[in-house]
Amino acid sequence: MKKVIAVLVSGVAIAFAAQAEVKIGGNNDQKVTVKNGAVANMAIGAGATAKQNLASNKGNVQIGGNNKQEVSVTNGAVANMAIGAMTKAEQNLASNDGK
Repeated sequence: MKKVIAVLVSGVAIAFAAQAEVKIGGNNDQKVTVKNGAVANMAIGAGATAKQNLASNKGNVQIGGNNKQEVSVTNGAVANMAIGAMTKAEQNLASNDGK
């Protein structure tokens, strides 16, 4: 359970840093592993937004070298949900999302 909470907290921290400019000039290795658990992110209510980034870069992404990103889930699930009017769910898993 502590591992799941740590992954959730990390996901929230990454989501808040999502507006940052991302420049990777060398090797970059990102990895998320979830075993026998789940990662969930939900936005509930009118106009709510759920943003989830696991082992990913979001923003003004520039990679000048090697980049390895990996998300592994065993006996579990990854969920990102938006429930309600005008809600939005964004999810990035082991990806680069930017300009």
